[in-house]
Amino acid sequence: MTMSIPEVLSRSKAIEILLALLDGPKHIRLLHREVGGSASTVESRVRELINARLIEEVEEDTTGRRVLELTSSGRALAVTLKKIMESTIKTKVTGNILEGPRKWILVLLFALGAIKGSTRLEKLLFLLKEELKVVDEPFYRFSPYLFGPFSAEALNDAKLLRDAGLIEIIEETLDFSPLSDWIVVRKTYRLTEAGKEIAKHLFEELRKRPEVREALRKIQQYNAMPLDELLSYVYKRYPEFKREEE
Repeated sequence: MTMSIPEVLSRSKAIEILLALLDGPKHIRLLHREVGGSASTVESRVRELINARLIEEVEEDTTGRRVLELTSSGRALAVTLKKIMESTIKTKVTGNILEGPRKWILVLLFALGAIKGSTRLEKLLFLLKEELKVVDEPFYRFSPYLFGPFSAEALNDAKLLRDAGLIEIIEETLDFSPLSDWIVVRKTYRLTEAGKEIAKHLFEELRKRPEVREALRKIQQYNAMPLDELLSYVYKRYPEFKREEE
């Protein structure tokens, strides 16, 4: 059975092979020397990457030997992965970028284009888990806080994705009074060009599930709501996440 691109990339040596082939076509023995590991592992990853159409085997012009090189889509993905590896948190993010709840932030941003406000981001992730029930893995834990369910981990992950160059967080001052210490700043979340490359593969793989397609359709409706209407909906449906002072 052919593996999806996210599944292939999550396996050992797959990313190293793509990055090694950025320098040019290589015979599998040279590739093995560069990426290390067992020969059988490298050979298995090569077959999986060929099946995923990220690399291909071609005949070298000068010697007639069969060598491995990146396809056009494989090169685009490898360039994106290289940018991630060069980021300030390279090993911390790239090792887990395709698994866990962090991927849902990328998928939501790909589906919606942008999310205006940290409060809105929190509520959309919460509804994805509690109401739409398409998350079948450990997810963010939410607790009652200002404006309903809150997860500090989700916002921290958004910052990690920003530091990795996958998303951008644009801050906009909405209200300021010289007579008050309060400054209202709204953060808008959107994918960078590098983030779009990664998010596209995650999005296309997840939306193969009918329940995910339906969930993303509903999430678009929730995202289109005015924030006060979205909060009212969450408060009514999940009163246990509403603090008394609200």
